[in-house]
Amino acid sequence: MSSHFSQDVSIPCMLGSLEGRLTYREENSGQPGVILCSPHPLLAGNMDNNVVSALAETLAYHFPVLSFNYRGVGKSFKAEPDLPLFEYWDRLDKQNDFSEIICDTEEVIRWSSRYFSNFHLVGYSFGSFIGLSALGTALSFSAITPPLGEHDFEPLRSVGCKTLLLFAENDNLLIQQKNNVTLHATIHEILGSDHFFLGREQEVAESIESFLLTV
Repeated sequence: MSSHFSQDVSIPCMLGSLEGRLTYREENSGQPGVILCSPHPLLAGNMDNNVVSALAETLAYHFPVLSFNYRGVGKSFKAEPDLPLFEYWDRLDKQNDFSEIICDTEEVIRWSSRYFSNFHLVGYSFGSFIGLSALGTALSFSAITPPLGEHDFEPLRSVGCKTLLLFAENDNLLIQQKNNVTLHATIHEILGSDHFFLGREQEVAESIESFLLTV
């Protein structure tokens, strides 16, 4: 199987542009794409995150993959240039209003249509909430350690596409409240792992890979 390529891209949004990266093999140019939504920026949430990187590297053997940085992260635009990253995102957390981030993600999805018309959406942790909120016409939705007890995941009940929920057995960071969501979804758990999957990233990536190949 041939190696894959990475291409840095700039994704225009209403207020600026987001830093992105396409990971792909030329043989898969006609395949549906995968869009990766990273964790919270204050919890190592960027496209170089250990799990996000493993997902991009693994899934690129089958699909073109687009990862991106949220506003204020890496080379992505800063809505308030003089405001430090922590203060900006801490304010969003306190206001519990991520509508700007969701709008940016919807712009990413629209922009991605120049590379692939259909797409699968994969979100990790906070990225699961953002991805679900911007899901649109995705072929499938994969949520890795979704923060079910911290954000509104009620839309999961009415998601029309095939869905995977992947949990860490020893996730002490998030209150999962798994019983609060009942839906026809595939449920998978990585035994002995915690929220950050250090040393277990490949298992996560291969679980998502196996699921996407059944869609």
